[in-house]
Amino acid sequence: MVSSTAVTTTTLFTPSSSSSSFSSSSYSSSYSSSSFSSPLSPKPNTFTPSKSNAVNAVNALCTKPKLRSNVADKLNNIASEFTSLSQPIDRVKRLLHYASLLPPFLDADRVPANRVVGCATQVWVVAEIDERRRMRFRADSDSEISKGFCWCLVWILDGAKPEEVLMVDREDLADVNVGLGMSLKAHSRTNTWHNVLFTMQTAAKDLL
Repeated sequence: MVSSTAVTTTTLFTPSSSSSSFSSSSYSSSYSSSSFSSPLSPKPNTFTPSKSNAVNAVNALCTKPKLRSNVADKLNNIASEFTSLSQPIDRVKRLLHYASLLPPFLDADRVPANRVVGCATQVWVVAEIDERRRMRFRADSDSEISKGFCWCLVWILDGAKPEEVLMVDREDLADVNVGLGMSLKAHSRTNTWHNVLFTMQTAAKDLL
């Protein structure tokens, strides 16, 4: 079913000048053509692969490819924004601001089938795919902080290809955590990120 929900484009807060910034040019430069230049082929019968070379080759094949898309740009923008806020309370305030930007959620969608499992608060996620085979996400929560998490993830992943959604790692969200040390609240908030992301990725995988 094609979602008719409009996607709202929102400008992120600009991180302070002292924080590390991200730009599409710096991202693309790390994947310049020069970094992919082919080495000269060894002379026949003169190259004997060592055990370490074989291990490195296997590890390279098993390494998950890095995101090289608009999703990666958004992840870096969000990470830069939150790392620029040194105080946890400022991160929480930022999340509360984003919670206010989350589009209204239909009461009819607040059903057990749309509940995110494992969250301390109630969180709902609706996932669909449009005619261009792009993922469309809607989310809501009865917690304002969780709603802020939802807004960030919807902003990052809404409109992405299913394959792009599946390439996001939990570690990509590490810089956006707002927990206070190793407290129970910190663990709960981290779980919210992970559980909502897992729900979105499961939906994307089912819709491939």
